[in-house]
Amino acid sequence: MNDEPSGFRLSSARRGGPTDNPVLPFAVVLVFLAIVLIVTFGVRDENPPPASRATPTSTATPSPSPTPTSTATPEFVRGESGWVDATVVLPPSPTPTMPALVAYPTAAPRPTPRISECAGYRWSSMQVFSPSAQVKIDIRVDNRCPYDLGPNNLVFDITGWRDGGRVQSVRGMPFETIRRGRSGDLSIGLPGSMDWYDEIEVVVQD
Repeated sequence: MNDEPSGFRLSSARRGGPTDNPVLPFAVVLVFLAIVLIVTFGVRDENPPPASRATPTSTATPSPSPTPTSTATPEFVRGESGWVDATVVLPPSPTPTMPALVAYPTAAPRPTPRISECAGYRWSSMQVFSPSAQVKIDIRVDNRCPYDLGPNNLVFDITGWRDGGRVQSVRGMPFETIRRGRSGDLSIGLPGSMDWYDEIEVVVQD
């Protein structure tokens, strides 16, 4: 036994045509209007009108702009005054940067030596009879003094002694200058005979 459910109904009748549904023409019109509206708004969206920009309202209080000040051009003013004595201020003397020189003790200058202290000499004697009888004294002088020796400063005294008393004395000097560091010769005649004198003395004067 085949029982059909109560909620379902089978029918073999055919559906009616378009004329049977009155809502269809109204739906077609609505769809057409919707397409037209969509196209219209789409075109308007592609070319939007330029939106006017709203001017922003500034809330800050504008500070006053500085007013340019003009610089006064200096002008030459001719003035006259009486004579004024200005005080002359001398610059301070510069402080020496070099250290003070220390005076070291120096050796005292040596005194000039006397001739008897720096002139060395040796002598010899011989008897001669021409031009007269006399004892010839030959003297060799070595000048070790710091100055020259000559007729002005070199003098020899020659004395002949007998029995303790002076018998004869002469004085002589060189005719040429003897340079310092060099040697020279001179001869002096003592009148008399070598046998007559007990002693002959040759001394240089200072």
